[in-house]
Amino acid sequence: MNTDPPDAEHVSADAVADERERRADERERLADERERQADERERRLAAWEARLDTQARAQSRPITTHRQRSYEAIERARAQVESSLERLDRNTAALRRTDARDEREQSIVDGEAADTRQRQAGEGPAQQDAWEGGA
Repeated sequence: MNTDPPDAEHVSADAVADERERRADERERLADERERQADERERRLAAWEARLDTQARAQSRPITTHRQRSYEAIERARAQVESSLERLDRNTAALRRTDARDEREQSIVDGEAADTRQRQAGEGPAQQDAWEGGA
């Protein structure tokens, strides 16, 4: 069991990395909320356009052509694709941050295990047997 105090450098580096991850997660949460709101606005806009077309037809007024509505729909779809790509990029970044955190934690575990082995090697066979419960 390692009773040495944690290395201050590791603690501060971990604290900085944890804070960086927390801020990134918050940015991601806010971006997801903005996307959800944009999707809702798009849905309301499409419904509003459909109501305007229905009213215009009922009043025998000219309406936007099917071709023009199609171009508008294509532009909205492109915006949604771009938004989806941004979401994918954020998810990829989140996974990379998780990988980096796992690597940092594994490095700490490996370092502590190496310290324990080194300490045990310096104590000699009798003390090692005591550690293992064999004395």
